[in-house]
Amino acid sequence: LKAEEMKLWLPSEILEALRTRACRRGLSDIEAKLRAAQCVDALNVLRSRLHAQTHLITWRNSNSTGQSAATRSATLIGRVGDRIKRVAGKYRRAREALIALKCAAHALHFKVLADADLNTNVEEESDAEARRKLARLGSSKRARNEPTNKKTTLSWIWTVGGGPGEAEAQLHESVRVEWSKAKARRDRWVEEVQLLREEMKRVLRMLRWTQGEWEKRKGQRGSVDPELAAGLKAYARRQVYVHRRVAEAFHISW
Repeated sequence: LKAEEMKLWLPSEILEALRTRACRRGLSDIEAKLRAAQCVDALNVLRSRLHAQTHLITWRNSNSTGQSAATRSATLIGRVGDRIKRVAGKYRRAREALIALKCAAHALHFKVLADADLNTNVEEESDAEARRKLARLGSSKRARNEPTNKKTTLSWIWTVGGGPGEAEAQLHESVRVEWSKAKARRDRWVEEVQLLREEMKRVLRMLRWTQGEWEKRKGQRGSVDPELAAGLKAYARRQVYVHRRVAEAFHISW
């Protein structure tokens, strides 16, 4: 078994009864700090990804027309959704490890992350509550419609490490990050295309140079027997023919 294939047991993966004997003193506290930092980092990334997903969905609904554009938008939104799931899994694993190390009382502000919490819903005031506030202010204006009791619940992930008042700034930051990553990928793809085209040119030049080299070798060994000279000349011509055909095939394909 190679060293890189061996299981690395962290304190959170060891039973509490055996942890004091298997781990050095203070190692559990170090991992607990690491897990808490992972939870905070995962929540920050989750908020950023959710804002980016919301922006992409809004942009798709406003600008995407046609099957091709809709497919591209759906692919991009699905890619961001996969990243959200990975980050959510990271948070859940870090929280479980933190609870295993320090019990649930030390992770009160890190709540259970359900799939329903992965949303960007902003808490909205219901019509009934708005009417009550207007009545207290002395307004006599009646609502056009009957009040509803629907109220969008704000997910707890938006109240940890920054409240909903920072939503707009976080949205711009999330979009900026996603745009920067997309631009970096685009620049990398452009660079790859440029490198590929240059490699194709060099391959063709190399094949032409090889043809010239074999052309020069046809009569270089004139001091040998006629039979051997004829064989060497035929072999050189064969190499010229092979490299020319390869170059022509590459030129047509490219």
